[in-house]
Parts: sequence; structure tokens; C-alpha cells
Amino acid sequence: MKPEKGFTLIELVVVMVIVAVLGAIVFPQVMKSLNRAKVVADVKAAKEIAQSFYLWEIEQNTLLSDIILDNNFHEITGDVINLDANHFIKLSDYISGGTPKPTLNRNYSFYYRFDSVLKVYAGDGTNFWELYPNFDKSYK
Repeated sequence: MKPEKGFTLIELVVVMVIVAVLGAIVFPQVMKSLNRAKVVADVKAAKEIAQSFYLWEIEQNTLLSDIILDNNFHEITGDVINLDANHFIKLSDYISGGTPKPTLNRNYSFYYRFDSVLKVYAGDGTNFWELYPNFDKSYK
């Protein structure tokens, strides 16, 4: 009698259980790492936006505090940010790769607000999380 080749059903089930357990352990960690990377990317983009404002301020020899007179949230919807009737910032002059958009949640936009210092936020129009200069740890 020849010995049979192949695996038994029990051996296959054991291997599948081991792979499933390993996947259940690894998957949440991978998702956490991806979310952390997205948060880091959003903070970096917010910093680039703020630096664009500051570079523009130096180039134009104009203070942001003289132009942005309110402390409302202003959504960044495109490459050109209109500060008032006579002043605008073209982000692509300072940031390569197009207009930044938050990566953590594609429904969010970046917002800026001048409240004695320029602050950059991410949010959905109702909820806002400060990303620069201080980071709001509840950003989700």
C-alpha cells in the first residue's frame, strides 16, 4: 500500500485558524499605523499652509494682522486664497503638488484663522481641530 500524499482536513483547518488569528492581531495595528501616518501628513500640510502665509507676508511686506481683520474660520477651497479685495495668496507659489487636502478624512477641508497668530485647522465646517501651531490630540 502506498502512503497517501497531501494534508488532512484537520491540518488545513489548523493552518487556517493560525492565519486568521495572526491576521486579527496584525490588521488593527496596521490600521492604527495608517491613521497615524495620515495625521502626520495633515499636520505637515497645515504647517506648509502656514509657512505659505508667512512667506507671502514677507514678500508683500504686509502684516497678516492688517489684512485678516476677523477671527472667523476661512475654508481653503482652492489654490488661490482671497484675504480681502486686494490681497490673495496663491498656494502653488509656495507648495508643490497642488492644493493640500486633509488625508485623514476626505470630507474635511483645511481652514485658517487669525487670532493674534495664524492657526491652521482641519474640519468639516462644524467641527474644527487645530493642526498648526498647536496640535489638537482629539483630531480624528
